[in-house]
Amino acid sequence: MVKQIQTTEEYYDPYEDDDDPLAIFQAPSYYEIDEQLVLIAVLMLLEQRYRLLKSMTPQRIVDEIDNIMDSLDAELRTTAIEKIHSTVYDSFVDELMKYRIPQSGYVEQDTSLDEVINQSITNLVNQLRDELKVKGMVFKEHLMKDDFDILPNFKRAVQKLNDAVGTNTVWSKELSKRKVYEFVYGSDKLYRWLTANDPKVCNWCRVQESLPPRTLDEMPLDHPHGRCVVDPIDYTYSDEYYIMLARGEYADGIEAFR
Repeated sequence: MVKQIQTTEEYYDPYEDDDDPLAIFQAPSYYEIDEQLVLIAVLMLLEQRYRLLKSMTPQRIVDEIDNIMDSLDAELRTTAIEKIHSTVYDSFVDELMKYRIPQSGYVEQDTSLDEVINQSITNLVNQLRDELKVKGMVFKEHLMKDDFDILPNFKRAVQKLNDAVGTNTVWSKELSKRKVYEFVYGSDKLYRWLTANDPKVCNWCRVQESLPPRTLDEMPLDHPHGRCVVDPIDYTYSDEYYIMLARGEYADGIEAFR
């Protein structure tokens, strides 16, 4: 992740971003549609605060920024977790159906990244709070309010929010998928790391592919929107999965056996 540094110049020159400054609040196109919808929900909240603060004087921002950012933090975290859980669940159910696993009673959706998401959002909101408070103080004391521009600060916050929410949505999908794998193939099953095997594959992924098969616990997560997959070394199923099938408790869906 590239560290973003607040420049001195932005205190003095209005930020210009093409013809539409609000374009920064759009979800990046490199995410899938369902992931973009999650991002749109949280970016709308950030844009609302931008519009509110843009209408304020530096003095008023200094006076009211804490309350504004506290409410933003709470709303972002609640919305992000709710939307991510819903989106991940949809892909999780698709994975369950591939193996005819009922939606309850056997495999639970992975939510282990919730705390990472919450803390990432709080961190970026706190940084935005501190930047705007300091900028408001500087302009209040030394510069005319006509030159006051908060867009650079929000641009950094948008980039961090895209990372905190978008990337963790992608990874939450993968972790939930791995939960299904663990049930179907067993927790001790070994997996290979497979790349797309073309010139775009990075050196790190080639190293992963060269390593011996590992369990899922030992497997790292791919880059966000990477093209690598983990594949079991064989397709023998776990006792728990066979028992589920033998009991006739499986769900209607795509045939599991290869």
